[in-house]
Amino acid sequence: MKRELIVTADGQDRTVLVEGPGPDGRFRVAIDGVDQDVDARSLRPGTWSLVIAGRSYVVDLDHRRAGIAASVGAGEVMLRVEDALHKRLASAAGARPATRGESLRAPIAGKVVKVLVAVGDTVAPGTAVIVLEAMKMENELAAERGGTVSAIHKAAGQAVDTGDLLVELA
Repeated sequence: MKRELIVTADGQDRTVLVEGPGPDGRFRVAIDGVDQDVDARSLRPGTWSLVIAGRSYVVDLDHRRAGIAASVGAGEVMLRVEDALHKRLASAAGARPATRGESLRAPIAGKVVKVLVAVGDTVAPGTAVIVLEAMKMENELAAERGGTVSAIHKAAGQAVDTGDLLVELA
C-alpha cells in the first residue's frame, strides 16, 4: 500500500510517501524525496518502536485537538498529518473563511472556579474561556475555533455535571 501525506511540523510542510508494509514487515518512507527503510512495530496503541538506519527509537503518538503530539524521549513536536491529494484539492478549491463558533461543555463534573470572558468578547482559537475544578484540580477550558461570546450559562461557584453547556461562541 502506498500513501502520500503532507506532514506539518513547526509550520513547515513535508511531503511523506509511505509504502508498505512489505513481506518483511518493513516500510519504505520518503521524506521530501529522501528514502529510508523503516522497521516499525507497534508496542501498544499509540506507541511504536522504529529502527531507522540502524538506530532505534520509541515514538509515542498522542492524538489531540491541535494535531498529533509525537514524543521521542523528552522531545515533543505537534504534527498535522493530511492526505496529500485532499490537501491539494482543498487548495485548488480556494481559501475558505475560518470556521468560527462552538459550544463549550463540561468534560467532567465539577465546579466553575472562574469565567474568563464576558458576553460580546471576541475569543481567538486556543484561548481559555472558563476554569473548572474537578477532583481537586483546576482545568482551563479553551475555545477550539474561537468566535464571539454569545452566551454564558454557568457562573463562578456553580456546580456542573458532565456535558453541561458552559459557554457559547458564535
